[in-house]
Amino acid sequence: MTQDTDVTQQALAYMPHQASKDLADLAALMERTAADWQHCLQGMTDEQAHFQPAATGNPSASPAAGEGPKWCAKEVIGHFLTSERGLNRQVARLAGVAPPPGEAPPVRKMGVQSPDDEALPLGALREKLAAFFEETRALIAALDRGTNLDQTFPHPVFGQLNPKEWMAFHRVHSQDHIQQIEKIKAAPGYPAQ
Repeated sequence: MTQDTDVTQQALAYMPHQASKDLADLAALMERTAADWQHCLQGMTDEQAHFQPAATGNPSASPAAGEGPKWCAKEVIGHFLTSERGLNRQVARLAGVAPPPGEAPPVRKMGVQSPDDEALPLGALREKLAAFFEETRALIAALDRGTNLDQTFPHPVFGQLNPKEWMAFHRVHSQDHIQQIEKIKAAPGYPAQ
């Protein structure tokens, strides 16, 4: 079994486990996840957020896998925000609750990026991350009024997920990209403060 397979299997067990808990536990999970993002980006400057490590390994590998073409931290954050905001709207529709306010493009493929988000200063991206997690906690609270919590839609790697499992996916996806940023911060040439 490869490391990627092990990680996938762990995530496949983790998401249903978290989804089996009550909504307050899922909201607390989002609180911890938001704090993890804050900790990861603490003290990072705009110069550091633009730093892009040299590409290594398989040129066709996913940047999220930490191999091949490398993203800078701002690209990682832009990708995360774009995909997760779209997922929140999809989850709301699936669950039969009102979608979060604002626009978000539907996510059509893995690895989607957001040039608009990536062009923002790091401080603005931190604010957008905080707003995203507020939106997500509000969506979790709304799920108690959901009429279709057993409905599912597919993730390309993890298969069919229900609305609560998709909320737990936010944690899995966050941890993947937080680890990616930690690798960027440890890469040779990362600017000093």
